[in-house]
Amino acid sequence: MNLCKLVTQYIELKQSMGMRFHSDAVILRAFCKSVGDGEIENVTPEAVSTYLSGTGTLSSFWYRKYGTLNGFYRYAMDRGYVRSSPLPLMIPKPPIPFVAYIYTPEEFHQLLQATALLDTARYHIDALTFRTLMLLLFNTGLRIGEAMELTVSDVAISTNLITIRNSKFFKSRLVPIDPRLGKVLHQYAAKTHTIASPETPFFVKRNGGSLTHQCLERAFRFLCERCGIRREDIARYQPRIHDIRHTFAVHRLLEWYRQGADVQCLLSHLATYLGHVNISATQRYLRMTPELLHQASKRFEHYAFSEVTHG
Repeated sequence: MNLCKLVTQYIELKQSMGMRFHSDAVILRAFCKSVGDGEIENVTPEAVSTYLSGTGTLSSFWYRKYGTLNGFYRYAMDRGYVRSSPLPLMIPKPPIPFVAYIYTPEEFHQLLQATALLDTARYHIDALTFRTLMLLLFNTGLRIGEAMELTVSDVAISTNLITIRNSKFFKSRLVPIDPRLGKVLHQYAAKTHTIASPETPFFVKRNGGSLTHQCLERAFRFLCERCGIRREDIARYQPRIHDIRHTFAVHRLLEWYRQGADVQCLLSHLATYLGHVNISATQRYLRMTPELLHQASKRFEHYAFSEVTHG
């Protein structure tokens, strides 16, 4: 059986079952390109190892590629296209787990102030657009892709609601926003979209075109450097714009602890707001910062003391 034909067949099967399967499809097509368009039974363990290793250092992507190929080869073996899997039996020790950077309110204020520098630098996004985008992310925890894909019709300023369409898990949702944020979005729209159709992107570049991840990351990296915001630990990544989503989740949890709210009950509400399919996905965002750990410890001490007193 031809490898590339079988890969196409496998991708079409997964997508027909309602799975987006986009990243996995990219991995499998890259695998075909790496090992060549031949018969699946001729793919050697050496060719597979070369593809898995890539050209950089070991990262979590190695395991993502391994998992995708493992699923594909199970499919191929179940249907008799190949007798055994050429994937390596020895799995390398995983690298240090990725940990998101949690911005303090002071750091975020610095970044907002620094956006004015974008109007004097050669970047495709202006200060007003970037500042408004960051305020939206910090106050809602939207995925950066969700914010980039918003259209004028998706932002209902009169009702303080934002519509997220076909997000990561093919689901749309309504995101209520604070009226103060609604006012910021209204001011941005009034200056930027004097004449616009409902399908016009809400956030645009200087030339009116759609934003790109590269454009945003370059501008954000510039602002972090100017503000001196960087990691001093052994983590592999410097602070990213996507970490604002993690920051939103952690700050929301902190506020609930301070208010004495039932955090475990409210986690399901946070998961829905963030567009997660279950609570476990939300829990991965809740990195234990020192302040969060302190608040959780205080809550536990109060609970334990009450149990002892009334026991």
